Amino acid sequence: MIKRNLGIVLGVAIAGNIMGVVLAPMSLAATSGPPTEAQLLKRAADQCEAGVICFWANRDFSGNHWSWSPRNGYRDMPPYLHDNVASFYANAAGCFIDWEPRLYVRVAVGDYSKSYKAGGKFGSRIDAVTKLGDCHA
Repeated sequence: MIKRNLGIVLGVAIAGNIMGVVLAPMSLAATSGPPTEAQLLKRAADQCEAGVICFWANRDFSGNHWSWSPRNGYRDMPPYLHDNVASFYANAAGCFIDWEPRLYVRVAVGDYSKSYKAGGKFGSRIDAVTKLGDCHA
């Protein structure tokens, strides 16, 4: 059975290369399901450098991220993240702001959410980020 499946995979890969399509190698091992919490946190840590807060429009720290540093001071969220932060990972302290109604959320080093927008969480409201000392909550 394995030889037969491997032959099919190799045949598809060769056909794909001839057509100019690059195919990722396939594993014959069974997948273990969705990523664990530890795997997701490693994904975030690998993408988010020290001294910044990273924001993603996708859950589980996936896709492109935007980084903010306290030395940047106040910043409006980029348009694609305005009211649309699905996950974040904090390697710095900061303050998330929603202007209407005026709400502030203090964030400490080590705070994170892999699903910050679901169920009306603050990721669906965030307008800006600033230094923790400027958080007037």
